[in-house]
Amino acid sequence: MKENVVKLVELGKIPNDNDMSDELFNQYDELIQIDEPLTFEEAELLITLFSDDCDDLNWGLLHVIESVGTHNIERYRELISKCNNPEFKETFEIRLNNSIEKK
Repeated sequence: MKENVVKLVELGKIPNDNDMSDELFNQYDELIQIDEPLTFEEAELLITLFSDDCDDLNWGLLHVIESVGTHNIERYRELISKCNNPEFKETFEIRLNNSIEKK
């Protein structure tokens, strides 16, 4: 398990903008910068951390979760179903469907 993933899970769900300090934002932002692809196990831990309205961090989280890849589409769809933010859940689905159509 990547250290950044463990630390993100310990921090918990990304707070909403109104509850976010600059220091906390920077802490999340730094931890979300994961260069190596995630495993499905790691992605499953992170997919429930989306904020309701902190889109800057949410987009970063989406990109790092997408690093798991779509080589197992069924498992990827199952992963998407666990997303706690309806807007980003839909975004994951649209992006997956677009990638499938390109193949």
